[in-house]
Amino acid sequence: MFHNERHYRIYLPANYYKSNREYSVIYFFHGWGGRHFEDPSAHLDYENIEKLVDKYQLIMVMWDGKMDDEEKRPYNIGDHHDVKYDIQMSDYFPELVQHIDSNYRTVKNRNNRGIIGFSMGGFMSFYIAGKYPEMVSAAVNIVGSPGFFVGLPENHTHYPVKYTFDNLADVGLLFINRTNCPMVGLNDAVHNGALWENLGNYEYRKLEGDHQVDIPGETKVFESTINFVVEQFKNPPALNDRWTHYDLSKDFDTWDYSVKSNKSEPGFIVLENVDQDGFGLYSKQWLPKGPPIKDIQISLTTTPKYVPDSLYKVQIVYPKEDKTEIRNIRTNQAGSLQFDLSGNGCEVGILTKDNRPDLVVSDYHFSDGKHFLIPGEKQQLFVELLNRKGDSLPFGEIKVEVSCSDSSVLISQPSVTFSVCNGEKLQRIPPFEIQCNKIPPTDGSPAWVKLNLTIHNDSLKFEDDIVVPVWFDVAPFENIKVDDGIPVSFTNLQSDYLKNKVDSAYGIGNGDGVVNPSERILLYKDSCRLRLFSEDPYLVAEDETLVDEMLPGIWPDGFTFSSVVRIADDCPDGHEIEFLGHYETKTHMPMYRSVHWGKIKVQVKKN
Repeated sequence: MFHNERHYRIYLPANYYKSNREYSVIYFFHGWGGRHFEDPSAHLDYENIEKLVDKYQLIMVMWDGKMDDEEKRPYNIGDHHDVKYDIQMSDYFPELVQHIDSNYRTVKNRNNRGIIGFSMGGFMSFYIAGKYPEMVSAAVNIVGSPGFFVGLPENHTHYPVKYTFDNLADVGLLFINRTNCPMVGLNDAVHNGALWENLGNYEYRKLEGDHQVDIPGETKVFESTINFVVEQFKNPPALNDRWTHYDLSKDFDTWDYSVKSNKSEPGFIVLENVDQDGFGLYSKQWLPKGPPIKDIQISLTTTPKYVPDSLYKVQIVYPKEDKTEIRNIRTNQAGSLQFDLSGNGCEVGILTKDNRPDLVVSDYHFSDGKHFLIPGEKQQLFVELLNRKGDSLPFGEIKVEVSCSDSSVLISQPSVTFSVCNGEKLQRIPPFEIQCNKIPPTDGSPAWVKLNLTIHNDSLKFEDDIVVPVWFDVAPFENIKVDDGIPVSFTNLQSDYLKNKVDSAYGIGNGDGVVNPSERILLYKDSCRLRLFSEDPYLVAEDETLVDEMLPGIWPDGFTFSSVVRIADDCPDGHEIEFLGHYETKTHMPMYRSVHWGKIKVQVKKN
């Protein structure tokens, strides 16, 4: 794939050539400035690794992330200008694994394959394991970067580790932070993202020390990570019945599913709640709740687990359009089904002879019809279920339980039981009573609430979740300025999320600093751009875009994002739009993120 020579260093047990046994493999990903033969900032003693390989009787491969001899920065990731090569480093991993498995005596399955990464390699460890969870059973991230742009020069997407743990639900994870690491604060937020996801296979260690693996001359921490991976080999995490996958690539394969698309702009293709009975297919311009990518078309080929050359009845539900389509699709000779679908969002049910139902959460709202939790108020949460495989849910009683890992969320009755109505594809269940006392996070941790739902009866069990935004009780921001095509402030550290340009004006309008219908606006608090949230009906949600900015720091790690929103053409004169917003700053050393929240009201004026 790379069409040039790639380097790696391999450690074999001392008795490798005297035995016929097969060995498990650990791959190590170095950090910035490192290579396959050294990583000075890690203080990792490469010569002592041989002793650990002998002790644990495994093979270790140190891959080389260097893109060319003149480039110190590895992996083709970072800020916009760092993504400069027409290859994705992640594509190298399957090729490297195939090469190692073909040339050495390895145990050739995911349960005996793991990754350890340091710094930028730590980011790559979680990214690679999330992109190829079918290939590895364990991943270790040692003081990794919290997020980078990944992709190709003409199409790259910000990958925020804190919102991508869904990709890692079937991988054993160890995350190591350091108390004196310059990125300690940023990685505190990543850790909170893992807790937000409520993983069952995640371990976190916050160790004393700097941005390093070990004290020079020691391998104690590195050995502890090897031991963690080996224990995962012995007891690999049980695979979930369903899986969800975010991918920023135009085309990709995961868990025997193949996706090809016309994706030509930043964002993610999302496979959601995938099992043999069906799947959800969506796109998101950003995580966790971005709008869909416009005009994206996707061709999806399923796992080859169906009867070859057989006709299957398929139900496709488009929730946003309130539309249902029935197709009859024939499997290929391998037993796969092939779909051509829009990435605007659909749920697909594959009907089998037993016609076992396949239940997912279709939508939710509160008693006022809104989708925000309001701190301090008791609210009724209404959840809508969808049977992806038919017009009705199964007969009998269904129990739905809701939980949340966030202790600020109180659910007075965490379960409801109801009798299913025949003839209804969508089922609105009795409400839950919920109260949220959450305060806005000030460190970049996930701001919203994730609710976990379990749907079951005596013979069925399904799990799903809902990301619910919170309308925090915060004071109004003062000194708000409007960019509607007029420069408001300028810094050469700012760059455009979509167009990769540097400029001070991102709004589009008449440039008078007043909000008008049809304009695209960006709001400032003093000289800081604002990330905005609102459910106002005169905001065109699908037209929102983001502007990114590298927060000042000793290292180029940590991005902040602000909103460019479009006012509807028919917005009435004098209409007042209320936003919840925030802006972020970061100290230079260590790099703690500081998030400042406030309310904003703007009045729309017709010319």
